[in-house]
Amino acid sequence: MNITIAGAGNAAHTLMALLGEDHRVTVYAPLGDEAQTLARALEASGGVEARFADGRRLFGRPACVTANPALAGQEAEMLLLALPASAHESILRDLAPHLPARTIIGALPARGGFDWLADAISPQREGPIFGLQTLPWACRVRAWGQQVEVLGVKAVVDVAVRPSAEAPWLIPALSQMLALPLHPLADFLTLTLANMGQIIHPGVMYGLFHAWDGAPFAEEQIPLFYEGVDAATADLLADMSAEIRAVAAALSSRGLNVDAIPTLHQWLLRSYPNQIEDARTLLSSFRTNRAYAGLRAPVKRVAENAYIPWFHARYLAEDVPMGLAVSRGLADLADVATPAIDTVLLWAQEKLGKRYLQAG
Repeated sequence: MNITIAGAGNAAHTLMALLGEDHRVTVYAPLGDEAQTLARALEASGGVEARFADGRRLFGRPACVTANPALAGQEAEMLLLALPASAHESILRDLAPHLPARTIIGALPARGGFDWLADAISPQREGPIFGLQTLPWACRVRAWGQQVEVLGVKAVVDVAVRPSAEAPWLIPALSQMLALPLHPLADFLTLTLANMGQIIHPGVMYGLFHAWDGAPFAEEQIPLFYEGVDAATADLLADMSAEIRAVAAALSSRGLNVDAIPTLHQWLLRSYPNQIEDARTLLSSFRTNRAYAGLRAPVKRVAENAYIPWFHARYLAEDVPMGLAVSRGLADLADVATPAIDTVLLWAQEKLGKRYLQAG
C-alpha cells in the first residue's frame, strides 16, 4: 500500500520503522528544512530502527521524504497524521487538493472534533476517515532519522471509523498494519469524549505547577511527569474522569450514539495490563507504570542549568483547545456541571494566554 505519513517526530519515526518494510512509505515534513534534514539522516543511516522495551527491533525506510504536498498526496492510498492536533488543519488543507478521492485519512491520535475538521476541509471526500483514541506507543526519538525507542505499547487502542460501514474491513487491516489490537467505538463523538489525554496531560500539569512560585529549577529538579502524580492530583484526575463520563451518559440518554466511557483507572489497566506493577489505585497505577518510567515534565531552558515549566508544550497547547475545551463545550450543551474540569481549564487558559471559559 502507498502510505503517506505526515510528521517527522516520535510517532512518525515509529511508523517509519513499523511500515517501511512492507509498504511504500512517503513522509510529508513541510516545516522549515525538516524534510531535507530527515532525508539526509535517512540516507546516512539507511532507515529507522525502532527498539522496543521487550527487546524487539524493527527497521524500515521511507521511499520518499518531501515537503511538496502534491508529491506527498498524489498516490496516497492512506494518509496517517502523526503530528500534534494543532497541525491537523493546516496539513489537511495542504494535502487535500492532491489526495485521490478514496484516500483513507487517519489521525494517530484524533482529538476533539477531528471528523468535523475533515468534513470542513474535504467535503467531497469519498474515502473513510478513522481516528485512534490514543497514540499506541510511548516513544522517543533517540537519533533523528536513525533510531526511536518504544518505551511501552498499549495492549489495546480504541478506534472510530466513519462511515461505520467501512469499519468491518478497515479496523482489521489497521490492526495488522500497526501490530496492535483495535477496539471499535460507536462514533467519533465517543472518541472525542474518550480522549484520556485531555484529562491526564492538563490535569498533571496543573498538579505539578499550579503552585509554582516562578523560580527556575535545576535539571536534576525537573519533575517526573507521570511518576510525579501525587494523591491530590490523582483525586483531581478521577473527578475530571467522572465528569467526562457524566457528559457521555447525558448525551447517550438524549439518543446520541455515544458509548459508555471507562474511568481513567480502568483505561490505564486496560492499556497497560502487563506494565503496571501496583494496580490497586489510580495513584499507584501512574507511579508504577513501566511505560511511563523516567518521563519528565516539559520544560524550557532559560539559563545554564536553569529551567521553567513549558506551558506551551502540547500537554496544554494541544490537549486544552483540541480536547478539554471541546468536551467542556459538550458538557455545556448537555447541562452537566464540571467543577474539576473548570479548575484545570481556568488555570490552563491563563498559562496559554487564551480564553475558553468566561464567567462559567
